[in-house]
Amino acid sequence: MSSVWRFYKDQDRHWRWQRLSIDRAVIAESRAAHKNYDDCVADATGKGYVHQPSQPRLIRKTFR
Repeated sequence: MSSVWRFYKDQDRHWRWQRLSIDRAVIAESRAAHKNYDDCVADATGKGYVHQPSQPRLIRKTFR
């Protein structure tokens, strides 16, 4: 993975996105603020964001 995507609410409580390098430098960011999270994700998708579902949690076996 060469970058990390960050979705957040700005000071006006609108959604924005940023694409960050591994060392947290901003590579790209949304030009517009979005009222809805889904609109923000759609904008980021147009810029290369691909949704990666969370990995299932490791189930630890208990030994008796």
